[in-house]
Amino acid sequence: MPRIAEETIQRVAEANDIVEVINEYFPLRRAGTSWRALCPFHKEKSPSFHVNPQRQSYHCFGCGAGGSVIRFVMEYEHLDFPSAVRRLAQKAGIHVVEEAGTPQDDETQTMRRRLLALHADATAWFQQHLLKTPAAQVARDYLKSRGITSEVARSWQLGYAPDSWDALLEFLHGQRYSREEIAQSGLASSRSDEEGNSDEDHMYARFRGRVMFPICNDYGEVIAFSGRVLDAEAKTAKYVNSPETPLFSKGRVLYGLHKSKRALIDAGAAIVCEGQLDLISAFEHDVQNVIAPQGTAFTPEQARLLRRFVETVILCFDSDRAGQEAVTRSLPALLECGMEVRVVRLPAGEDPDSLIRGQGPEAFREAIGAAKNFFDHALDRLAETGSLEDPAKKTVAARRLGPFVAAIKDQVLREATARKICARLGITDAAFATHMNVARNRSNEEAPAEPTRQAPLVLEEGVRQLCRFAMMSPEVRSWLATQTSPALPDLGAGGAILEKIAHSPLPLQEPSSRVAFAASLSQQEELTINNLDIEKPPEHVLAIAQNAWLGLATQTLRNQRDSALSQLRQANLSGTERNRLQTLVAEISKQILDLQSRLNEF
Repeated sequence: MPRIAEETIQRVAEANDIVEVINEYFPLRRAGTSWRALCPFHKEKSPSFHVNPQRQSYHCFGCGAGGSVIRFVMEYEHLDFPSAVRRLAQKAGIHVVEEAGTPQDDETQTMRRRLLALHADATAWFQQHLLKTPAAQVARDYLKSRGITSEVARSWQLGYAPDSWDALLEFLHGQRYSREEIAQSGLASSRSDEEGNSDEDHMYARFRGRVMFPICNDYGEVIAFSGRVLDAEAKTAKYVNSPETPLFSKGRVLYGLHKSKRALIDAGAAIVCEGQLDLISAFEHDVQNVIAPQGTAFTPEQARLLRRFVETVILCFDSDRAGQEAVTRSLPALLECGMEVRVVRLPAGEDPDSLIRGQGPEAFREAIGAAKNFFDHALDRLAETGSLEDPAKKTVAARRLGPFVAAIKDQVLREATARKICARLGITDAAFATHMNVARNRSNEEAPAEPTRQAPLVLEEGVRQLCRFAMMSPEVRSWLATQTSPALPDLGAGGAILEKIAHSPLPLQEPSSRVAFAASLSQQEELTINNLDIEKPPEHVLAIAQNAWLGLATQTLRNQRDSALSQLRQANLSGTERNRLQTLVAEISKQILDLQSRLNEF
């Protein structure tokens, strides 16, 4: 796959001052020449999170987090490296240049860029119709009845698709999008789509006479749409979503995540609503840790995506039969990701939006606060229907709950939950275990590994000094790159990272270049170079580095010679092996003498 070019990474780092970027997430306070705050990555009472504007880096002395501005966005936003670079590039208005991949990769990337632009243009067109055209009055009235103001509509990029077969297509053609691009976007249908024949020449707009809800990826880029019909008597689906496209896979996207993910991380829990309007209503009334699946039940991909942000999921589906079935359909994917699942019980006939509009946001918050663990919720419902008194219904309940309990990853929690269910159902542990065994193998799998905070590498003192000098001085890097005997990786702990520094073509004395260099390193290696004191090189840095290298190199060769001499003392060596070791000792001894003779050259 194409990689982001180093030049782009460097430009992004240059354009995004780390103090300004972090200060947009939470306030920093000046502390001498640096800035500090409470660390966002662990709980603490006094600030140990420091940002150094000269080095363009951050470091927490409490948990060890640290790195460049790109590393901060990766950790704070839960993004991978390319996504963080693109996020910062978007903020700075920098075009992301990717190194060439295969022709197929380039074609795919070109199509993706075109489709993103097409969706952005379609979003603006839909919104213009919603806000300005007389035909959209019915849509404005509908949204007003749901408490959606024009400001909220603009914030969520809501729109209106006019009841026309070809108005959108004419607009897109006018914007110079090709027929293939329009077809790939999913915004157009052909007769073959709906009738199964091959007449693809006649295309028409998929969305007509509907309120349009843009669906965004977690950058906030529109990748699909959901359209709600306005005519209550219409003999058509209430909601129509974009089909699967190169941009959009229904089972991999969570509606609203681009706006709510920071609130999700802060709360540690996600409130899951059924519909877009439920989510928007909650979010705009300051309950912002909300998301909605594309459909009511979670897919495994959506569950894994959500697990990046939270450990607890609070399902807030409608109280009708369909909503409760959606709860049980969502459960396996969520439990198998190791999440706790809680269930909200809304008053009969209410959904989040109607509850907020009718009784206020506090009533919704109270319902969220009263949410129960799924198994408690399920047992309470059984008790209310009298099922706990009926032996046949107990059997059905045990059969339905058993596989869900088996999916709980934590063994202690799994066993405690099983005991609670057995007590409520009045059955033995052994009887319930037979129903748990349906999914026993899956329940014993390990939960997805959590990313762990790595510590910096512990460098040999001489290697650490050489890394410092090499980061500060291009002369030192150039000289070290020519030293091959012994090889840099053989100089001791940290020799491998020293080799990477020495052979980097980037001007590492510049903070933005260090960010680009960090793209080639592991997180542990980035933390290591971030901990080096590289504020100001000493005088005669090259001579100091050469002497430091000489001492390390000499000691390394002596260790190699001592190892060979130790092997020579072993009994029962073959003649060939003895000759090889004697030759090796002689060669290493000569190399040591050569190094010592170079001392005067430095």
